[in-house]
Amino acid sequence: MEHVSTIYAESRTLNRVEEVMTDFILCELAGTEPQFIAAIAGYLGINQPFSIKSVRRSVHESSLGETDVELVLENGGSRCGLLIENKIRALRMARQFERYRMRGDEGVAKGLWDKFLVVLAAPQRYVDALLPEETNFLDGYLPYEWIVAWLESHDGTRHAFKIHVLREAIADARAGYSKKRDMRMTAFHHSVYEIASAEFPELRMAWIEKAGHDDSIIHLPYALPGRGDKLLFKAKMGTAEMRIETRDSIGMERALHALIDRDWRTTRAKGYAGVEIAVAHIDPTSDFAEIEADVREFLTALTALQNFYHQNDVAVTIEANRVVR
Repeated sequence: MEHVSTIYAESRTLNRVEEVMTDFILCELAGTEPQFIAAIAGYLGINQPFSIKSVRRSVHESSLGETDVELVLENGGSRCGLLIENKIRALRMARQFERYRMRGDEGVAKGLWDKFLVVLAAPQRYVDALLPEETNFLDGYLPYEWIVAWLESHDGTRHAFKIHVLREAIADARAGYSKKRDMRMTAFHHSVYEIASAEFPELRMAWIEKAGHDDSIIHLPYALPGRGDKLLFKAKMGTAEMRIETRDSIGMERALHALIDRDWRTTRAKGYAGVEIAVAHIDPTSDFAEIEADVREFLTALTALQNFYHQNDVAVTIEANRVVR
C-alpha cells in the first residue's frame, strides 16, 4: 500500500479535492462495502444490525433544501435514514443543519424511514470548529480521519486512491484554516498567551505567529504528558476540554464518567474520549478587556482538568483503558 500511496503523491494526482469527490467515495463505500455500513452504524450508536437499502447523492426533492448523501438502512420492516452533510472547507449556510432535521421529519411523515440521523462528514478540524448552535441539530459525525483509518484496516491497497483523496481533503481543510492571517483572531491568541504564560505556566501554551479567521479553538498539546493527549480552549463553544487518545473511546468515556465532578461531562469520538467543563461562550473578535475575565475562567477550568488528569486513580484508569484488550 505504501508504494501505491507514494505513486499518487509523487504524480500530483489532485490539485484540489472538491466535496463532490468525497460524496462519491461515501456513496461507493455505502453501496459496495457492507462492513463499512456496519462500522458506520456502530460508530453512530445504532444498535440494530442494518443493511443498506438505498444510496442517493444530491437529493433535492424537498423545498427544505438539498441532502449531500442520503443513505437508507433497513432491518426487517424498520428503516433508518442517514442524512449526511459533507464538508471540506465551505462555510455553512444559515440554518443548514436545522433544515436537515426538517427534511428528516418530512421523510418520516412520507414513510421514507421510521427514524433518521443528521450526520456531518468532514475533516476533524472542521468538526472541531462547529458552533454549539450548529451541533445541537446534529446526531453524529463521520470524520474523514475515521474513514481513512477504516479503509486502511480493510485492504488498504485496494482502497489506496480513496485514502489518498481523503488525506488530500484533510490537508486541504487544514491549510484552508491557516492560509490568511486574521488580525483580530491573532490578537486574541496573543492576549490569551500573555495571561497563560504569566499566570498559568503549567499549561505550557505555545506561541503562534498568526491565526486564521476560524481558529477560535486553542490547542494545548504540551499540557499533558500522554502521547496524543491534550487540552483545548474552545472559545466559541464555551467549553474547556481534555482529550485522551485511545483505541477504545467507548470504554474510556465510561471509565472517565465514573470519576468526574457532577458538573462536568464526558465526550468521545473516534480515537479519543474527553472531559468537558462548561465555561462562558467567548467571541474572540470582541474587545479583549470585555472578555478577559472569561479567559481567566477558561484557563482555570483547563488547570482543573490538568489536575484531574494527574490524580492517581484517574491516571491508572486512563492507562487501563487506553487500548482495547
